[in-house]
Amino acid sequence: MSQELGEFLFFCLWYSFYGMFGWALAALIFRILTPAAFHRKYFATPYFRSGEVMMLSGFPLMFVRTAMFIRLLASPSSGKVRGLDNAYMDAPVWLIAYAKFLYVTLILVLIWMFGMLAFWACYLTYTEWLL
Repeated sequence: MSQELGEFLFFCLWYSFYGMFGWALAALIFRILTPAAFHRKYFATPYFRSGEVMMLSGFPLMFVRTAMFIRLLASPSSGKVRGLDNAYMDAPVWLIAYAKFLYVTLILVLIWMFGMLAFWACYLTYTEWLL
């Protein structure tokens, strides 16, 4: 592999990490824009256990809760196990559209990022151990 191609692919890998940070910022905006009434209604005891509510309300894991609500609004059938398959009816239309956008972009960013990681792992394995 030429040095120019290697540098280009290395920068592509780092830009995929930047994409992940950008998606995290967009998810934080989703968290701020989600109506409090929606959280109070669907992040409660009938749908979540009290330990889950307490655990997912703190700092690091509140992003897991945000990702769960993004998936719930983007793909309503994903909430069928908890009985949340009709929760999208109480969310504003613009929030559902934003959740769908975030859901698709997350899948694309993760495919790109893990594809780049797999490429570099295979390339380094080939050049370091097999040659």
